[in-house]
Amino acid sequence: GDRFLEFWNLVFMQFEQEPDGKGGHIRKPLPRPSIDTGMGLERIAALLQGKYSNYDIDLLRSIIEHVAQITGVNPDGPQAASHRVIADHLRCSAFLLADGVMPSNEGRGYVLRRIMRRGMRHAHILGAQEPLMYKLVPTLISTMGEAYPELIAASALITETLKLEETRFKRTLERGLRLLDDETQNLAKGGTLSGEVAFKLYDTYGFPVDLTADALKPRGIAVDMDEFNASMEKQKEEARKHWAGSGEAANDKVWFEILEQCGPSEFLGYAQNQAEGKALALIREGARVKEAKAGETVWIVANQTPFYAESGGQVGDEGRIAGEGFAGEVFDCQKHLGKIWAHGVRVTKGTIREGDAIDLSIDIARRDFIRGAHSATHLLHEALRRRLGTHVAQKGSLQTAGRTRFDISQPVPMSAEDISAVETEVNARIRANSDIVTRVMPLDEARESGAMALFGEKYDSEVRVVSMGGREDGAAKEFSVELCGGTHAKRTGDIGAFKIVSESAVSAGIRRIEAVTGDAAIAYLSGRDSMLQKTAQLLKAAPDDVPGRVEALVEERKRLEKEVADLRRKLAAGGGGAAAPEVKEVGGVKFTARVLADIPAGDLKPLADDLKSKLGSGVIALVAINEGKASLVVAVTDDLTKKFSAVDLVKAGAEALGGKGGGGRPDMAQAGGPDGSRAEDAVRAIESKLAA
Repeated sequence: GDRFLEFWNLVFMQFEQEPDGKGGHIRKPLPRPSIDTGMGLERIAALLQGKYSNYDIDLLRSIIEHVAQITGVNPDGPQAASHRVIADHLRCSAFLLADGVMPSNEGRGYVLRRIMRRGMRHAHILGAQEPLMYKLVPTLISTMGEAYPELIAASALITETLKLEETRFKRTLERGLRLLDDETQNLAKGGTLSGEVAFKLYDTYGFPVDLTADALKPRGIAVDMDEFNASMEKQKEEARKHWAGSGEAANDKVWFEILEQCGPSEFLGYAQNQAEGKALALIREGARVKEAKAGETVWIVANQTPFYAESGGQVGDEGRIAGEGFAGEVFDCQKHLGKIWAHGVRVTKGTIREGDAIDLSIDIARRDFIRGAHSATHLLHEALRRRLGTHVAQKGSLQTAGRTRFDISQPVPMSAEDISAVETEVNARIRANSDIVTRVMPLDEARESGAMALFGEKYDSEVRVVSMGGREDGAAKEFSVELCGGTHAKRTGDIGAFKIVSESAVSAGIRRIEAVTGDAAIAYLSGRDSMLQKTAQLLKAAPDDVPGRVEALVEERKRLEKEVADLRRKLAAGGGGAAAPEVKEVGGVKFTARVLADIPAGDLKPLADDLKSKLGSGVIALVAINEGKASLVVAVTDDLTKKFSAVDLVKAGAEALGGKGGGGRPDMAQAGGPDGSRAEDAVRAIESKLAA
């Protein structure tokens, strides 16, 4: 009963229980008996602080009180559970974000998203109209930041990611709850929501099924989980059919057979650009073949190769393959099952057969460009962490010849100053021309040395550690130290130059940086200089004066566009000598309408406001025709909005135009339609609605 609370239990584990084959069980002694203790930090704190609930200890109570302060809802009242869910789920979300997990639609990222969204739904229950959870981060950090400094380091990432995710989820939540209300309005307590509807909420609106069940629980409505799981399985089955039809399933079978028969390929490319080997297997369209002739394309597996197979964001090598009586171009190299190197080959001469001796040589110049781009990416990664914060983590990359694309965890866009500072740092490291050193060591030793590992990446027991950028005075390690299986330049100076060409959003909390290196960077800068010179000639200005001249032209254009828009409105309203729109009485009110050609849709509302002020009391309908399509605005003066709604009137006009719906306020609404030839029909439809 309530007289006792369990804070600590001990489980003495002595036996393993197994079925005895006769309907009973048999217990076998464990080789290592053990004691499982249930005493954790929160329970210890509850005992020491004299609290009856883990949620009342200082670790969580401060967050709960902050929630109450923002929402104005009593944390110990009927909605205490919502306060507790928010505090607990905020803490969990913050630690996952600090560990490098980002919300997504798969894997651990989806687990995080579900945790965040459950907390956010309870913020909605407490009446929060704006994102709430991100506002609680300072309280969490003040409580736990000293013991867990990673929270402090990642505070900006945690705050911005929570804010972005909650802003997006509020839209999802509103749409999902509307659908949920529609589907359950006729369900009484004890009813069951269709699993197909729950799956639609999940699949279309990103509404996890546990969130749906959570929302319905207070109303005593269950979710048909069998039907939900059947819908989920049906979708997976469709995906499996599509995948099998693509040939991928057959391909996997082929690679398993080759691995079993031929064993793994040996990669020699860290030290060699050329190697002799044997063609162990030839594959075309997912099936093994015995030979390939001139003009044909085939994938060739060799026992050893200098070709780097695409992995870790670095593209595969290209080059040449040759043997007695045949030759070919290697256009790609891919890795299968993590152990087989497959060379994509266009046979240019003769016939290559399974078992032939082959000579493999990579395109050295291309490899050097790729190596430079890859090494530049390592310098970029460290420069970003030093400039933006240690929350920056790699979320994806692609290194090609002279170009790199790098995705990072970063909640807000980089400023121009940030981009310039990062470029300057990377180029300074390049000019220093320090050695790039690669060492092979046990994984544990690599981590102890401070080498950066990618979160979620699987590593072998022995790893390659790449260090570069030089060691500053007193520093324990090089500027950049990362675990990496790719190929790299020998010295930072070999990279040549580095230039960021774009920075953009990939998804919430993920930014993408694209940059060029070496000759590609020089070509890019040369092209930009030529563009600047040409622009200066067109403007008849010195290159240094181009920004000022362009700014003046933009301001002049804005002024002229405003003058044109004002003139259009005056002409449409009957000013400037044009005939004023006809005003007639319909349904006991004044009504005026006009069909306008080549008037931008954005000009209709200001024009309607002008006509409202001139009309005094009445209804205005304006239809603009552009490129065969129609835009429609209906305005109702304030004294008539209780009798007529602009939203209802605009819907009638939209239907006549072949459109649907429309929206706005009772005094002003807007819609459109694909058939501008029916503009007069739209006016008549509105007139009929008024007269009804």
